[in-house]
Amino acid sequence: MIRNHFKISWRNLLAKKGFTLLNTLGLSTGVAAALLLFLVVRYELSFDKFHQNHERIYRVILREEYSGGNIDFTPGSALPVAAALKSDIPQFEKIVPVFGTLEPKVTVLGSDSAAIDAREKYIEKGEGLLVEPGFFDMFNFRWLSGRPEVLAKPNVVVLSRKFAEKYFKDYRQAVGKLLRIDNQTTMRVEGVLEDAPGNTGFPLNLVISYASKRAQPKLFGFGDFENWSSVSSSDQIFVQLPETLSAEKAGSLLEEFSRKHYEGRKAHYNRLHLLSPLADMHHDDRLAQFEGRTISRERIGNMTIIGVLILLMACVNFINIYSALATRRAKEVGVRKVLGSHKQQLVMQFMTETFMVVLAAVVLGAALARFALPLLEKNFELAIDPSFYATPATALYLAALVIMLTVLSGVYPALILSSFSPVDVFRKNLPKGWMRGGSFRQALIAFQFATAFVLAIGTIVNLLQTDYISRLDLGFEKEGVFTLNMDPEYRLQFQSFRNELLRIPEVKAVSFSSDHPSSGNNWGMSFSFSDHTRKEDFEASIKMADGDYFDTYGIRFVAGQSYDVRDTVTRFVVNETLLKKLGIQDPESVIGKELRLGRWEPAPIVGVVRDFHTSSAREATKPVLITISDHYYWNGGIKIRSQNLHRTVEQVRAIYERIFPEVAFVGNFYDENIDSYYKSEHQTGLLYRVFSCLAVFIACLGLLGLTAFTAEARTKEIGVRKVLGASVVSVMALLSKDFLKPVAFAIAIGWPVAWYIMNRWLEDYEHRIDIEWWMFTAAGLGAVAIALLTVCGQAIRAAVANPVKSLRNE
Repeated sequence: MIRNHFKISWRNLLAKKGFTLLNTLGLSTGVAAALLLFLVVRYELSFDKFHQNHERIYRVILREEYSGGNIDFTPGSALPVAAALKSDIPQFEKIVPVFGTLEPKVTVLGSDSAAIDAREKYIEKGEGLLVEPGFFDMFNFRWLSGRPEVLAKPNVVVLSRKFAEKYFKDYRQAVGKLLRIDNQTTMRVEGVLEDAPGNTGFPLNLVISYASKRAQPKLFGFGDFENWSSVSSSDQIFVQLPETLSAEKAGSLLEEFSRKHYEGRKAHYNRLHLLSPLADMHHDDRLAQFEGRTISRERIGNMTIIGVLILLMACVNFINIYSALATRRAKEVGVRKVLGSHKQQLVMQFMTETFMVVLAAVVLGAALARFALPLLEKNFELAIDPSFYATPATALYLAALVIMLTVLSGVYPALILSSFSPVDVFRKNLPKGWMRGGSFRQALIAFQFATAFVLAIGTIVNLLQTDYISRLDLGFEKEGVFTLNMDPEYRLQFQSFRNELLRIPEVKAVSFSSDHPSSGNNWGMSFSFSDHTRKEDFEASIKMADGDYFDTYGIRFVAGQSYDVRDTVTRFVVNETLLKKLGIQDPESVIGKELRLGRWEPAPIVGVVRDFHTSSAREATKPVLITISDHYYWNGGIKIRSQNLHRTVEQVRAIYERIFPEVAFVGNFYDENIDSYYKSEHQTGLLYRVFSCLAVFIACLGLLGLTAFTAEARTKEIGVRKVLGASVVSVMALLSKDFLKPVAFAIAIGWPVAWYIMNRWLEDYEHRIDIEWWMFTAAGLGAVAIALLTVCGQAIRAAVANPVKSLRNE
């Protein structure tokens, strides 16, 4: 019986090749999109879940509430916290401090430390994690050689297999070799790790013993192990709870711990340590991550919804076309029932046909997804291992798709077709709705185009917001500024480097600073203004920079002026937002007044600059305080005239390598850094564009199939109308109007949905566009135009056909 079902199904599918192809193509497109999104969502949700006890591992974060009402969160903890936790809360099973990332300058020494200048030099961005041996008891990363205990000693480094081969060609020869870190500390390689999987938030290519930080805390981060005030987001703590201790109880213990160590210590803010699950580390964009990339669960949810909608649209195509073909199958059903077939047998027959189409679509969709996966990884900066594709979970997902799509796509048409009465079939008393498109099919068309319309609006709003951000006045100049890494250990040579650069005709200005005007730096410090004994109720974002910083980046003064580039005595420049938060209206009134930063001695304010963006357009402008301190000049900025940029950069490189032979030259143009802040927007825009195109494509496939069927089913009616004098235009209008109604209805439904979704998305931005009526009008006209183009092809073909041929067999 089953074999017979498949044989009949195969013949029926071949008998209507065109509609079978449309169904298979539509379903396979939906399957490919859904499979790719499944892989991405599964990958993003899998971060650090391969650790044996991941559900009991938490990151200790810090909540700071200022007296002015502002609340900040940081993943960092003061350096004494880890030891205090071990002493005060013995209920925690494991406590591990981690520092990262160091982004070290690495010089490969090999077996000896001689001839440094001739060695290979690297600057490892996003690398350099300092951990204790206990880190590998908590987290399950595999060792190829060595063991965790080697990290108990200072000046020890462990490399990943990839980095060991990068430095020493063969990872088996790496142990015992020497590296110089930041041109200051020589470290011995004591182990090699297997390359960490892509779905971890810990960059483990270069791991340094935490004992090195304890021995020389000033070389690895900020603060010291007795200072409870200084907090860096790079100093993080992870704890593992025992099975008997709940997260709620652990949170209460941390609350008691915070009261014990912070009450009375600071008057202008309250500090509270909290627990954040390890599973949230990759998704909490409030907090800095070692890997530097986060994706919110809301965005993952949006991708899931889009995948489901694309699949449903593909199913709608099948239902629409299959139900439209009901009149062709009616006589077949009637004959089968007269010959004794039961309804269950007919349902099984039609479900078998659906299964065969779905199976072919899933196989084709899986092949398309495998082909598109490298493109997805490249554009979304993913590191999905190829084995991630060929897993039991993926196979189960595909099997579930086959079953789900067969049921969703096949049940309704099968029940309808098997329900026809033989008497009605042979008397031709079938409802006319099956000929001209019933309300249910029109509702399905409306669903398809509403989905495509919402995605189109998302594309328009995303593109306009991205364009708005790119044209936003940042308060500084980003074009023509070449940025490069500097090493403060060689600060005595900075002035010589500046003088050499200024001899290049195309170089206009040179400055050295802790970071650029807009960066990922969140270095904040408390300060006092009017009363040097009382801290203000908010922190200022701190930037250390020389006097040429303002000319290099085109930062404009509204009062006062810059300090001199040769100044070594502390001077302050503040921005307008800092004055507004102090309640000061007149910038000129603060010139000459003293300000005290942290534990520094009071120093005068010499200038007030116009507000500039210190981070992305998502965030409000921060109060900024700029001062002198060449110990923190990690970055250089070179303002270059537009003529022959490439040659000028090569001249800069030559001078840099001559003056700083120990340091690797790493640089790029600043506007590239700014663009990197908005990768999420670009990726979201790409997602909308791709899937809105897929949605339109699938909707048009369904509309094309229905139009072709309708035109074919009404061939004789069209022939009669033409004989009676109907024009080509009137025939086209006749065939088009039934399909344009659901499109118009889709636009009406999609309008408020799209407005709500995109308005919520824009709420994440401090600086954003307004959603205007013309965006919806443009998307609506586009939907109507696409629907018309899809319908008109078949309509014109039917309208210009010779009526004699269509009426000949009457």
